[in-house]
Amino acid sequence: MITKGLHHVAYRCINAQETVDFYTKVLDMPYAMAMAEDHVPSTHEPDPYMHIFFDIGDGSFLAFFEIPKGAEEQTNRNALGGMQHVAFVVTAEKFKEIEQRLDAHGIERTDAIPQLPGLLGIYFYDPNGIRMEMACQPDDGEAPDVLACNTQTKAQARAELETLDADAAWIDRVLAPLAD
Repeated sequence: MITKGLHHVAYRCINAQETVDFYTKVLDMPYAMAMAEDHVPSTHEPDPYMHIFFDIGDGSFLAFFEIPKGAEEQTNRNALGGMQHVAFVVTAEKFKEIEQRLDAHGIERTDAIPQLPGLLGIYFYDPNGIRMEMACQPDDGEAPDVLACNTQTKAQARAELETLDADAAWIDRVLAPLAD
């Protein structure tokens, strides 16, 4: 495996102050840093922006680039290249707390939805229209094991991948690293 984990994932936001307030006050994600820039580091194109970072609790960050209000159309989360949602793992205790925090701030959310075996999720939107999920594995207590909860056997994975009408050799290659 090449990667060691996620450093950060970056989204766009409409208002940096509002975004900081939401993530620090509602979701209790500590503010980590900000950078005011006047050009895109990778392309050197002029683009004045504020880049803000939040600690998501595992040594990586959630980041936002502020854009001028109305400068770009909102992305269709179901379009190719769009982001469907971002999910964060929380303990059962924090799951209840986040439900209460969202309710206290008047933020509309779903009820807890059973998803994968042993996984519950609630969905809501941040001030930028980004769909968020808080995912909880209640049986894991204070030590959620995301990989264990979401790992399939070869047979389970094969049954799911076969719904793609994919070539059998491709499925065999994809499944080769999985335990029987």
